[in-house]
Amino acid sequence: MPIDLNIVEARILTESGFIECGIAIDEGKIQKIGKPVNLPKSSSTINVKGKVVLPGLIDAHVHLRDLELSYKEDFQSGTSAAAAGGFTTVLDMPNSKPPTNNPARLMEKKAQAESKVLVDVGFYGAFPRRENDFKRMAELGIIGFKLNMYSPSTELNINNDEILTGALKKTAELNLPVAIHAEDRTMIIEMEEKLRKAGKNSPEAYLSARNPKAEITALNHILPLIKKTKVKAHISHVSLAESLKIIEKAKRNGLALTCEATPHHLLLTENELNQLGGIAITDPPLRSRSDAAQLLKKLNAGIIDTVASDHAPHSLNEKRKANVWEIPPGIPGLETTLPLMLTQVNEGTLSLRRVINALAEKPAEIFNLKKGYLNPMLSADLTIVDLKQKFKIDSSKFYSKAKYSPFDGWQVTGKPVKTFVAGELIMDDGEIVAEPGSGHVISVKFI
Repeated sequence: MPIDLNIVEARILTESGFIECGIAIDEGKIQKIGKPVNLPKSSSTINVKGKVVLPGLIDAHVHLRDLELSYKEDFQSGTSAAAAGGFTTVLDMPNSKPPTNNPARLMEKKAQAESKVLVDVGFYGAFPRRENDFKRMAELGIIGFKLNMYSPSTELNINNDEILTGALKKTAELNLPVAIHAEDRTMIIEMEEKLRKAGKNSPEAYLSARNPKAEITALNHILPLIKKTKVKAHISHVSLAESLKIIEKAKRNGLALTCEATPHHLLLTENELNQLGGIAITDPPLRSRSDAAQLLKKLNAGIIDTVASDHAPHSLNEKRKANVWEIPPGIPGLETTLPLMLTQVNEGTLSLRRVINALAEKPAEIFNLKKGYLNPMLSADLTIVDLKQKFKIDSSKFYSKAKYSPFDGWQVTGKPVKTFVAGELIMDDGEIVAEPGSGHVISVKFI
């Protein structure tokens, strides 16, 4: 009996370099990788004509909005953007409206997503108020908890170290990871109030309020609690070279610690923030040219574990407000992350091996996903790329509802051309060809 699909004339990157091969897929899983002559007979064949096949990419930091914020993004538009950008799995943050901070809200979110998603979606939870709900949310399959030290989605008083330590300990007991947004809330609020009273509302004022000290202070605060509770921690969107020094030292001292960087912190600087204004407002803010260069260097060296988009869509009207304090922070990144990283590969700044590790293998490892590799019996999640295709980023053509980008007009080299989820073709040459609900809501069993 023939299998479902053979992909032929593919190139994949192995430890010894590129090899030409075919990939046999049946019942949503990779069955075999080998020479076409050795593949089983299939009902269908797709010839990718020498394009490079990557393991399906994973974005571990995405805000899909939906529910009461669906005017900014919803599960269908957000996962369409993911598929168009080459991502087969995205992990959704809990700061939606209402926030995902108890089992009922988690179940509501999952139910809303099931019929809409085009790629696989996992959900973070914010710390629940009731102690028993930690375990219940784990049983319901959350991929981890998110701790935003500046803008918490939890009803717990995380400014109380005893309460925060208890939440981290509970997370560790459940063997769940916690992703941490490290910015000191008190410091930022005090500085912002001073600037507001002084009538300062420019991008420069925003940079002053969210200065590097806020990130460093938050990191130095949370790391001893991570050590004390032995929780598996992932530091989100690191923006400073100084932060990386602190994280490197903590790793050497044995903390179960990983970290991520975003393309905007790797490639943009405060100069772009001053030029673009609200379009480039994000938390933490863009930093110096030196910081960006150091982050890119540390990514290639493997000190930064993963790349994530921090896809944070808003309406264009919201991003165009004149007063910086009225502009919601966030940059849409699902459709630009991979082309920007492949451009760095073409320019010799990053290796393709490092990109695969940072966008597939390492996120799968950190969040316990049975994905991220081109291995038999794993889900046939595939991202097929043309490494040499040049194009210009045009946010007006995004599948995302957020029709803006600080990368608008950038010339990039390297483009996702096909996206498969569990063996089903979702995106083909920039067009979404699958129906909503083709993706899956994933549950991860840690306990």
